Formats: sequence, C-alpha cells, structure tokens
Amino acid sequence: MDSIGAIVFFGRGELGSSLFLQDILFDPAALWLSETLRRSGVERFLVVCDDADQAAAKACFPEDSWFVSPGAASAPARLAEFLSLVPGPLTVVTRPVLLAGEGTSFSLPGKEPPKSVFTLRGAALAAALKDGRNFDDALSALGDPKPWQGRILPLKDDLAYRCATVEPLAQSLGVERLLAAGVRVIDADHTYVGPASTVGEGSTLLPGVILRGHTSVGKNALLGPNTMIRDCSLGDDVSVNSSQLNESVIEDGVVIGPFAYIRPHCHLSKKVKIGDFVELKNSVIGEGTKVSHLTYVGDSDVGAGVNFGCGTVTVNYDGEKKFRTTIGDHAFIGCNTNLVAPVIVGEGAYTAAGSTITEDVPADSLAIARDRQSVKKNWVKKRRKK
Repeated sequence: MDSIGAIVFFGRGELGSSLFLQDILFDPAALWLSETLRRSGVERFLVVCDDADQAAAKACFPEDSWFVSPGAASAPARLAEFLSLVPGPLTVVTRPVLLAGEGTSFSLPGKEPPKSVFTLRGAALAAALKDGRNFDDALSALGDPKPWQGRILPLKDDLAYRCATVEPLAQSLGVERLLAAGVRVIDADHTYVGPASTVGEGSTLLPGVILRGHTSVGKNALLGPNTMIRDCSLGDDVSVNSSQLNESVIEDGVVIGPFAYIRPHCHLSKKVKIGDFVELKNSVIGEGTKVSHLTYVGDSDVGAGVNFGCGTVTVNYDGEKKFRTTIGDHAFIGCNTNLVAPVIVGEGAYTAAGSTITEDVPADSLAIARDRQSVKKNWVKKRRKK
C-alpha cells in the first residue's frame, strides 16, 4: 500500500480510556497500529482522541503527528488543513483494531469483522466534507471506500478475548517480521517482539527474549535466553544473556550477563563486559571496561580499560541526595571496595581490596582504607576453656 496519510479515531471504551491504549503483549495497541501503518508507507498522522488520552497517545505516534479532540471547535478546520497536505492516498481507521500488512500469515478466527479501515483519496474526502457533511456522512457519500489490503482484527473490552486471540496473533506478527529480516529465532512460540522493535540481519534470539518499546538491535547479536530489553539501542555483535536492559545505549561488541540489570540512562561503550549479578544505573562506562560480577555502579562516569573487582559498590546516596563517582582510564578497583560519592579515582589508580574510599585518589596512586590486620594467637583455645 502506498498511502502517505492516515486518520485514526481512538474512540472510548466502556471503562473510559480508548482500547487503543490497552497493552497488546507489552506495548499499547496504538503503537502496534502506528508502526504497521508507518511500515506500509504512511508518513502523516491525524489522531482524533479525547484530551484525557492525548498524552498517552502521543507516545505511540511519530513526533510530527497531529492531534485533535472530537467535537472541538477547531476540529473541522484542523481536518481540512490536514487533508490539504494529504490529497493523495489516505488510510482511515474508524475503530480500535490490530492490523497486519499484506503477505503475512495473519488469520482471523470466525467471520470477517465489520469494515473499519479504509483507503481513499484525501482530496475526495475533503470535497465531500465541504458540503457540510459530518465525517461519517462524508465517508458514505464516497460510496464504498476501498478496504484495507491486509488483515484486520477488532479490539474488544474483553480480557479473555485479548489473551486468547489478539495477543497470540500479535506475537506471531512480531516474530514473522524478524524472520523476514534475516534474524534467527530459535523458539518462535516463546519470543516476543514489540511493533517498534527492530533486529539486524544475522542476529540470533534464544527462547524467552522480550523486546519492548523502541528497541533497536544491530547485526549479529546474540540475545537470550530469558532476556528483556526495553527502549534500548544495541550495536552490532552484542551478547545479552539472561538479563534486563532499560532505556540505555549499548555499543558494538558489548557482552552482558548472565543475570545483569541495566537500569535507565546508561551508556556502555564498545567491548564493555558486564557480568553476573551486576547492576548499573545512570552511568557511562568507557571502552573495554570490565565489571565482571557482584557489583553496583550507579551515577558514575567510568573511563576506558577499568577493572572492577568483585563486590564493588559506588555509594551514591546519602539519604537525601545522589552524588556521582568518577573513575579515570585504566584504574583498578579492588574487590569489596566502597566508593563513597562524590569521589574521584584518577587514571591508573588502584584501590586496595576491602577499602572504603571517601577521598579522591590521585592518578597512578594506591589507596588503602582499612585497618591493619592483627592476629591474636591461641584466642580460640582460650575461648573454649571458658
């Protein structure tokens, strides 16, 4: 289909908000719709929805989409202006639906639903509206508009219907799209790909992978098993094993997991290694740095080639405010080090294992912040005699 414009009517469900704002799997139905239309050639969107729904709706459509409230005094003029910009092919969606483009194996249970998605010409609709007709009458005046040249599944206020019918179909659509793009999906029945998520050619998805929101994955990645990634950008040759990633940027060649947790606003540079039971939050990690196991790095700026020993903690919160930790290139952080922010560890500096660092460590220096060991000979024997 070669439409360049779309008008979407949200409507309201029995419970108040539009069915377009209900999640299908892990993303709103409106995002499934907008991404399907966009991949079908739509470039401009006019969305008709209540003011109460507009904030959530805007997150599902391109930034330059237009929004208008039904019944608003400005709605007719806004519609006329939109149609003047889209005189050619136009898709009109009159009620909440799940769409699939042509060439998919999408199949419908039961009989074909009522027509709710049409293709027509914007100029013809504009001319029909000029005669003072309302939108429905204008559509009727155009005769029998051409139906959508794909498949349509209506949405309902029915949880059982959504779980048993809508979501399985959506799940299969996401997997089919990746297979067509040259992605290897090991277990198609247990892989979940949102409508706005993309994966590069040559990548492999193991069972239990969930890609949510606006996630992009580069070429030759290895994801899973049991991995969830939300609103992240991953480069080429990335490996993520049994981990969760959120709202972060992961550059080429990064290895993550198993059992790592990447919280929002992290940036991992090329060839970083994040190992088991590591948590990152709001941090920049430099190229080639290794955070191999049992470590928390929060609100930190870490240079290249840094090594974190097991059990390191950046102590970023004093009970009232968050503070940042800065670690220079090629620093070595010993096992069980507490870095009490705000603190700076200079380039090439070392911290001794078991230290609690509360002051800045100059470049190429060794910081030791622990009591000297003392040994009390025969202490155990004396204790036992008591």
